[in-house]
Amino acid sequence: MSGEAAEKILSNEPDGSFIVRDSSDDHYIFSLSFRLNSCVRHVRIEHDQGNFSFGSCTKFKSHTIVDFIENAVEHSRSGRYLFFLHRRPVLGPMRVQLLHPVSRFKQVQSLQHICRFIILKMVRKDLIATLPLPRRLIDYLSTPHYYSEQLIEQEERAESPVSSSTGELEKICFTPQGLS
Repeated sequence: MSGEAAEKILSNEPDGSFIVRDSSDDHYIFSLSFRLNSCVRHVRIEHDQGNFSFGSCTKFKSHTIVDFIENAVEHSRSGRYLFFLHRRPVLGPMRVQLLHPVSRFKQVQSLQHICRFIILKMVRKDLIATLPLPRRLIDYLSTPHYYSEQLIEQEERAESPVSSSTGELEKICFTPQGLS
């Protein structure tokens, strides 16, 4: 799912809503899109030495993405750890609450996407090119999307009512309660 698709899905959700999605950067597996102060923001989730974390915030980490997100929601609700979006120094940090996970599958996937998912589940990646399929399908199967296809067409992007901050990815870090 693209950042634009996440923005569209989150546009009608309350602050604190978020979606975990595939990162558009090949150096990362996942990105997190979340709603904060009526805007949608995007951050990358780091994966290093078998742990998921928010960048340099290595004290808050988990071995699986599911545990990482569940812990982030639990900490957001309890206030035990506070997450902050570090913006430009002049603006100061903003507290981020990850409270409402939103399914990226709010929109039904196409039959094409479902077939692709099953084929990739059953056939090793290095054997895709040997399948007796037209070149266009081989190319589609070889495109590196982890879970979801692009959901928004070019014309829908222009109609999107959501104003993303700057389209830039930002950094999140956490602070134990009472510290800043």
